[in-house]
Amino acid sequence: MISRVAEHCYWLSRYLERAENTARVLEVNHTLLLDFHVPVEQQWRPLLIISGIHDYKEEATAENVQDFMTWDEKNPFSIVSSLAAARENGRIIREVISAEVWERLNFYHLWIRSQASQNMYATSRSEFYGQIRRINQLIHGIASGTMSHGEAWEFFRFGMYLERACQTARILDVKYHTLLQKVEYVGTPVDNAHWVAILMSCSGYEPFHKRPRVQPIDPGAAVADFLLFDPEFPRSIQRCLDECRTSAVRAGGGKRNEVETKLVELIGWLDARDIQDVVRDGLHECLTKIVDSIHDIGHAVDRTYFNPPVEPPTNGKPAAATQTQSQRQG
Repeated sequence: MISRVAEHCYWLSRYLERAENTARVLEVNHTLLLDFHVPVEQQWRPLLIISGIHDYKEEATAENVQDFMTWDEKNPFSIVSSLAAARENGRIIREVISAEVWERLNFYHLWIRSQASQNMYATSRSEFYGQIRRINQLIHGIASGTMSHGEAWEFFRFGMYLERACQTARILDVKYHTLLQKVEYVGTPVDNAHWVAILMSCSGYEPFHKRPRVQPIDPGAAVADFLLFDPEFPRSIQRCLDECRTSAVRAGGGKRNEVETKLVELIGWLDARDIQDVVRDGLHECLTKIVDSIHDIGHAVDRTYFNPPVEPPTNGKPAAATQTQSQRQG
């Protein structure tokens, strides 16, 4: 499979997933603040940190942050930037994705830049963010039903699940490390509301409450356990990493490579722990390792599949790998 095609499939799904995740946390935070009094430092700046934005210069008010994370085209993590990047990746590989997927990508690319989307944003934030969530869900559903489930599909799935795993870890880490800096908040209605918000930000509120539990457990530990280790929930870190490994094995044709090795190491590290181990060793430290490891896996994906090292010629003739790299750069 041509590496550029694999790369665009991978990033197409990552950007779609990123747009949905951003919309979900913005909507949940907006609703949370309507129902609870939340300290100022816990209101909107943590949403920037979830996206890795630590140098935001403006005051982190509701309107400033929502506008920045929704409409700012200079912000690579904004909804409008993510949808534009997804559409551009789809445009480049129109011969690989189905016509139905391309039509939806193009339709929503035009919609997000229309007055209709601006009007929806102004009159009903919940409806607007709900529409963004449905964009990703609809396109993934169409892709699943209309694309051949070959190598291109595996890279599409890989990008989706890797982005999910990273976002789930970031959301959990921000909750634990940033939102509750004061011990007196623990166990209060605000604390419980935040854990509910975390579940809703990861689409896990209903699955969490439908999951049987053998014994009572602290709400925070129960939520962390669910989002870290649940083998059936499609946004838990454990499930996402397992799906990434499945796609890596299929895309690699059964040949072990750096990507699969790093995934096996991280999955094995998680398998050797339970929530008691995580709480004892530090949830923040655990989540930091997961996020760092996912970043390493992302770099390995680039090195292994998209920009492999070029072997120098050994007999005076250009190597095939060199020719491929030059063609890709051109």
